[in-house]
Amino acid sequence: MDIVFICTRSITFNTFLKSQANYFLKKGDRVNVVCQDIENLIFKKKLSFKISFPVNYFQIINIFKYIKIYFEIRELVKKKKSSVFYIHTPLASYIFRFFTFFDNLNLVYFVHGFRFSSNTNFLKNFFFKLIKKILSIRKNTIITINNEDYDYAKNNLLGKNISYKLNGVGLNKISRKKRINYKKKINKLIVIAAYKKSKGYLEILKIAESLNDSKLKIDCYGYGDFKKFEKIKLKKKLKNISFNKFDKNLKKKIKEYDLLIHMSEREGLPVSVMECLTEGLPVICKNIRGNNDLVKDGFNGFFVNSYKEAIFKIFYLNMENKIFNLMRINASKSITNVYSQKYINAKVYKILKNNIKLKYK
Repeated sequence: MDIVFICTRSITFNTFLKSQANYFLKKGDRVNVVCQDIENLIFKKKLSFKISFPVNYFQIINIFKYIKIYFEIRELVKKKKSSVFYIHTPLASYIFRFFTFFDNLNLVYFVHGFRFSSNTNFLKNFFFKLIKKILSIRKNTIITINNEDYDYAKNNLLGKNISYKLNGVGLNKISRKKRINYKKKINKLIVIAAYKKSKGYLEILKIAESLNDSKLKIDCYGYGDFKKFEKIKLKKKLKNISFNKFDKNLKKKIKEYDLLIHMSEREGLPVSVMECLTEGLPVICKNIRGNNDLVKDGFNGFFVNSYKEAIFKIFYLNMENKIFNLMRINASKSITNVYSQKYINAKVYKILKNNIKLKYK
């Protein structure tokens, strides 16, 4: 196979897709990577193509930018017309599929999470659903990573789309602890999410404010700029919360924490939740798609509707020691080998192979 990974930025490939690319290379296939910032790829640069996908609001509304993107895409299609175009991230998927709408290409679209959700306002939902329906008129192979997105892709899109469901992009290592050490108290909470308002940081700051007089500490890790959240922290004189850049060694540090606080409003299938569960950390989160594929309320975590409920659950687990430790045991058993990179990579490979057979049948 000749496989072309397409994503808006290199960070998606470097963080989630490099394992798949290396797996395909070991199988003897040819792999290319397309993104906006190929200079930041942790991959063979000679196997990369640049497409100037927009990365901020001003670029998105710049009509002239799309003229350049159009010719870049046409050049890529000319060189790689017989390839499998393996598409990731919303912007790249919309733009690439729109500009190749009338081309007979072999497309596989990996949905990390549809942009619409129950928490999105009506106009946004309508807009993104309309785009999805229009682009689905031509035949696509769609890979989804949670039950809600899979059901939507299977039942609501137009055209002869083929839908699959996988458990995310896979974890590099799934911890299999033989024994969970008994903990008497909750001392350290962790937050792992990009520094965006939609990831629930304003609520997390309110949790920190309510816990400011306690000994509980909250450490946040994520990509992006946390200055606006740091300003709120300083204004409210919060000493129990820290904002940190994403740490490459974070997987090793997770086991030092007691609970994951995940107040995100929209998800695909959150890697942070999977990684914390496998290390025996119960999860306090909202009952949204992706989260409810992984967390069972009262078993390996709690669903909450607000920061006030989250605070109540934290205090509850701190007082109910036996329940907290039982949840830790349940959490450590929640993530099985079907969530591993090895398993996911093999499944994706079969889907791509099958897609080629169907196209030329």
